[in-house]
Amino acid sequence: MTDESGMAGGTADGQNLGVHPGTAPGYGVGAQAPYGYGYPTGAALPTGKATASMVLGIVGLLLVPIVAPIIALCLGISARRMADRGEGGARGQATAGMVMGIIGCAFACLGFLVATIQAVSGV
Repeated sequence: MTDESGMAGGTADGQNLGVHPGTAPGYGVGAQAPYGYGYPTGAALPTGKATASMVLGIVGLLLVPIVAPIIALCLGISARRMADRGEGGARGQATAGMVMGIIGCAFACLGFLVATIQAVSGV
């Protein structure tokens, strides 16, 4: 079938789009699709906040039981919100840092409570 221009496979207005099975519309045989098409890139990379939250959570449980858990908790909450918005990955690391921050804060409060009771009772 030919169109008005005498070219095979043309459209009603005389354009030959060169569309073949397996190619993107408007691109000839063997042509690559423009940037932005193709396979997905995969999961988002972890952010520094998520990693720092997890590391500070571990440090807060083992070495610095007062300051590090509070910072780990704040960074964990911030990193989880970023991961939920799709701005970064490592939601699991952020959750781990947040949980360890909560546990570290609880241990610090328990330590202050025990120290206060011992100071008041005179033991």
